[in-house]
Amino acid sequence: MEKIVWVKSNMRTIGAKEDDGLATVNKYLEEGWKVKHISACAMGDSVVLGQAYVVIEKEDN
Repeated sequence: MEKIVWVKSNMRTIGAKEDDGLATVNKYLEEGWKVKHISACAMGDSVVLGQAYVVIEKEDN
């Protein structure tokens, strides 16, 4: 089984806790999922903002 999780930079809101998607990725990794692929890119013309998607997989038993 595969899942895709979007992760985005939240540098724009320094000091504010915003869901960036990393907690979701970490939760799956703790449950035994493995990272299959990561792709990342900048957001617009910004040099500090970015987004990525992480493809995770878990073998069906």
